[in-house]
Amino acid sequence: RWIERFPTVRTLAEASESDVLAAWQGLGYYSRARNLHACAKTLCAEGYETLPADPSVLARLPGVGPYTLGAVCSIAFNLPVPAVDGNVRRVFSRLLDLDIDPMKKDGAALIEQTIANILSHGQPRVLTQAFMELGATICAPLASCRCGECPVAQLCAARENSVQSQRPVTDRREKIIRRNGAALLIGDAKSGWLVRRRPKGGLWSSFYELPWFIGGENDDCSASLRTLRNELDLSVPCEDACLEETLRFTRWQVRVRLWRAPLPDTLPNNAEIVSTKKLLELPMPAGIKRLADKALKEKRPARSQLKLFVQAE
Repeated sequence: RWIERFPTVRTLAEASESDVLAAWQGLGYYSRARNLHACAKTLCAEGYETLPADPSVLARLPGVGPYTLGAVCSIAFNLPVPAVDGNVRRVFSRLLDLDIDPMKKDGAALIEQTIANILSHGQPRVLTQAFMELGATICAPLASCRCGECPVAQLCAARENSVQSQRPVTDRREKIIRRNGAALLIGDAKSGWLVRRRPKGGLWSSFYELPWFIGGENDDCSASLRTLRNELDLSVPCEDACLEETLRFTRWQVRVRLWRAPLPDTLPNNAEIVSTKKLLELPMPAGIKRLADKALKEKRPARSQLKLFVQAE
């Protein structure tokens, strides 16, 4: 869908941000869409009609870090530029039996130099994808690695020393933070639905959303709803829609439960009313969009089956 909508650098550069974000829905982090848009504008402004096979040009484009640079150069242009993701880092930590953290300066430099040397002797686009696939399928984390099936097992120093499950070395133990949250679908098909727009900058910059809130460490979904109602100064009763979605981030998971409410007499700040069609088209955080889609498309249970939530005095 994305390629059909933006087949060239110029069509992407000339598109509006809202069109770009709408086309990107379902494809992951929206910062990537904004960066692609900015890249296209930069390239066109400099006279390029396609992505140049020049690492020095690519390296200064918005959103292009070392991994993206390596992936594009090696896979698209067959240049010997390393692309080191988590899987590749694990493979080479084991091949080298690296006893230092590969995420830190010395370990990262050794792995990158090793890969660059290998790429210079073969087909970078084939080798880069082979490294990635090896880590994704065979050279798996911890003790789940399948050394008996590995095509480079005889070259693996960690296997020779029986320390595969201890590589890569890391001193980081990142804990997943779990929270509960609440979202509100306010309005009806006839009068329209209440949405608000996120501020520019930060996560989901300028996206629309149903009003929602992430609770604190000990808050359940109902406690999150109470806070959200207070934030919106909302006095109308809310019905539990019995719908949930879990929003997953790198170190966060938020279980969001949806409630329904009628439109209040006075709209909260930064809120607007949109039609059902518009609501389903707006760029939103994916989990909140899934909740809206489910609620608008499902057959509603009888009112007697719905749990009513009324703000306590």
